Amino acid sequence: MEHMVFGAGLIGGYLGAALMTSGRSVGWVVRAKTQQKLSSGLRVTDYLDNDERVEKLHFVDVNSDSKDQFPNYLWLTVKCTALEAAIDDLRRVVGPETTIICLQNGLGAEAYIQQQFPDQQVIRGVMAANVAELAEDHLHRGTQGGIDLPRLPITEALVPSFQFAGLPLALHDDLEGLLWAKLQLNLNNPINAISNIPLKQQLSLRDYRRVLAAAADELLAVTAAKGITLVKLSPLPPKLIPAMMRLPDWLFVRVSAKMLAIDPNARSSMWEDLSSNKITEIDFLNGAIVREGEKVGVDCPVNRAITNLVHQIERGEKSIGIDAKALRDLLLK
Repeated sequence: MEHMVFGAGLIGGYLGAALMTSGRSVGWVVRAKTQQKLSSGLRVTDYLDNDERVEKLHFVDVNSDSKDQFPNYLWLTVKCTALEAAIDDLRRVVGPETTIICLQNGLGAEAYIQQQFPDQQVIRGVMAANVAELAEDHLHRGTQGGIDLPRLPITEALVPSFQFAGLPLALHDDLEGLLWAKLQLNLNNPINAISNIPLKQQLSLRDYRRVLAAAADELLAVTAAKGITLVKLSPLPPKLIPAMMRLPDWLFVRVSAKMLAIDPNARSSMWEDLSSNKITEIDFLNGAIVREGEKVGVDCPVNRAITNLVHQIERGEKSIGIDAKALRDLLLK
């Protein structure tokens, strides 16, 4: 088996279908409910009008003793909050030559997996696009971006596996700068979830963007203290993103046309979690910035406040749907 997707949610489902569309052999480790949902196949589309459908997905039984199910590449796409519960099943499908690629948001996932699998090559990657479920068997990439990985011989060998135009692969020389740059882009995830409106609409409102800019300023202060240079993952250099976020709405809409070239219905994955009463990855996103800031003496009050607010929503103490001005007044004191 060439590839295995462990966890076919939004990211894993889109990735697995893209690999199959590129002619690669793919095994799927999914829950019984997901297996039933995907039994007739999966359609993947994107905002550039790429449209493909894959059928006859190969679902892997983790309890099988067959060595044939050991993949060359295992794409670990479950959320950070599900990693610990997945370890036992992972041990059954990871072979001696399996490379594990972690595609979790935030910081810390790959260190935990490397600790659990000290003899494996564990690589941290990034899924830089937003994927939404338009129907049970239909996933849609609503924004630019694709899979970002560090440039290594093992990842350069992956280039032929990404021939589907709907999911590009990019290789980077600076892994840490890549992860922090992706984290900067992910800072809007909780803000979008809290707003309870689509990404395009939320990003068009200045007060939401002012909260995002303040959180991004703190991230930049932490990375400066740590000596990390962020990789450019968007049309704008990372250091200029907070300033652009603070522009008046009429000017922001003009200068950020590429950023707003997203599906009008796209929302963040954290919105999916909060609206479904699930525990989020907030501690691996904004919470990670707070912890890393403490290590280098940089206080991050806005990221701390966002983290606390999301936890309050998780506990049912507050609700999503906070409008832009109210969120600005609550977090920017």
